[in-house]
Amino acid sequence: MKIFHPGFEHFEFFRNKEVDALHFTLGLVEFAASLAGVFVPIYLWGLGEPLWRILFFYSLISLYFVLATPFFMPVIRRLDDKLLMLASIPFVSIYFFGFNFLPQNPLLFYVLPFFNAISALFFNIGYHIDFSGAADGDSLGREIGARYLVTSLMRLSAPFLGGFIIATSGFFQAFSLSTGLLLLSLLPLFFFKRRPVSPDVSMKSAWFYLKHKELAPFTISGAGHAMETMVGAIVWPIFMFIVVGSIKELGGIISAGLLGGAVITFIIGFAADAGRRRRIITWSGLIIVAVWFLKIFSRTPLTVALNQIANHTAGSSLMVGWSSQYYRLAQALPSAGPFILSRELLYHLTRVPFLALLMFLSVYLSLQTFFFTSFILAGLVSIFYLAANLTHTTAVKETFENARTSRG
Repeated sequence: MKIFHPGFEHFEFFRNKEVDALHFTLGLVEFAASLAGVFVPIYLWGLGEPLWRILFFYSLISLYFVLATPFFMPVIRRLDDKLLMLASIPFVSIYFFGFNFLPQNPLLFYVLPFFNAISALFFNIGYHIDFSGAADGDSLGREIGARYLVTSLMRLSAPFLGGFIIATSGFFQAFSLSTGLLLLSLLPLFFFKRRPVSPDVSMKSAWFYLKHKELAPFTISGAGHAMETMVGAIVWPIFMFIVVGSIKELGGIISAGLLGGAVITFIIGFAADAGRRRRIITWSGLIIVAVWFLKIFSRTPLTVALNQIANHTAGSSLMVGWSSQYYRLAQALPSAGPFILSRELLYHLTRVPFLALLMFLSVYLSLQTFFFTSFILAGLVSIFYLAANLTHTTAVKETFENARTSRG
């Protein structure tokens, strides 16, 4: 399947057709999610939900994820990577479509997070297994850079379009359109090889990777990622909406940030393969820390827009280097499946207490103080990204190979 103009064929990272299809699928999923998903906190805010309840809604997603994982483990082991992604689509479709009925059925507030959690469980495990198996280790950074470039370009108009649809026609149309796009997103993947989930994927094996000493720095880095992204996904959009005052303008600002990210990822992927991955993580991580602290001075639509562009540009650069480290570790370990599951559990296990802390702060602090405190906390936990540089793929591979040899 060819989804790029033939003029791009001389770029090495456009030659892996399965990875190209993965980029297209992820881009379409991200487009559908950005069309409506980015506005979910604002939708709940518009329904009159207080901040602590919005944070509680997202904490339920993580709680359901952790509690449901052991029960769905037999299903995960029986499906291959692409079937896992396909199985996720009905759940996320119900999640988006269910918001249309939330005002009339308040109990859906507690039910919809479950569908989001199961969708994330299936899709993320399936996607990461697929990408780690299909990606070329020698050009991993370029392929990840291409992924972020394609997804950013495909998502570029989604927030603006979603904001326009919501402002003119309401949330129902935006949520319904997202549902339809999600159903189309996975079709290209079934033209390529399927990869079974490793039979040793289990809660026990995931816990083994979570507590392994050699992986501890990357685990700490993952915990920081889990917390920082929650402030960026929940608190920051509500703050932007309050400052900007228009959902259409908010969509335009988010799209502008995506454009900045698309430009930078085109370059960073090559740098990651040229041995500069750790330098990218260091400098991008430090910039992200600074950007979060600078958010406390964002008081006008212009400063909010500039901060959003800086945030997404630096964040895209960081994710190319950080994700490259993630997949290199997955490829170096005896089995990628348990490692991938351990990362997904780590993110949600970390988010439950962190969101509980934010809920507590939102109740006892004034609205403005809460926003600025959240931004400072996000800046502080972003420092954990730098710990990823302390995990060395070669050392991890040697440790596991030596352990396997000694057992033999």
